[in-house]
Amino acid sequence: LPSATSASSYFGFTHILDDGWQQDHYCRSWEMLGLERFGAVISVDQSKPPFDNSRRLTSNADVAGKASRAHSSSTPGWAAAKNAAGHFLHEDVWRYLFTHPVEQVGEPVAKDPSCQHRQP
Repeated sequence: LPSATSASSYFGFTHILDDGWQQDHYCRSWEMLGLERFGAVISVDQSKPPFDNSRRLTSNADVAGKASRAHSSSTPGWAAAKNAAGHFLHEDVWRYLFTHPVEQVGEPVAKDPSCQHRQP
């Protein structure tokens, strides 16, 4: 059935070392939701809010190279990256994810040709 949630209301944020990038899980899931219609994948480490109004955000913040920590680092908590003063690095990202107006969207981009949409 069609989703009751509009496609522009979905947002994704993940660390690039998260195991979800293996076997193209994230690119496939985000494209199944149609998020490429709302902008490119944006690194929050190299961009500032409103992140080109994209719905697909990534980080490469220091997680000591641990995929287990990377998975939880995109949410507030023990694994989240902090600055030297002990403040969460992604507070602006979290604010964006939960308060950005859904009618403000990024420029559509093509689906990622390197993403394996059909898994063996």
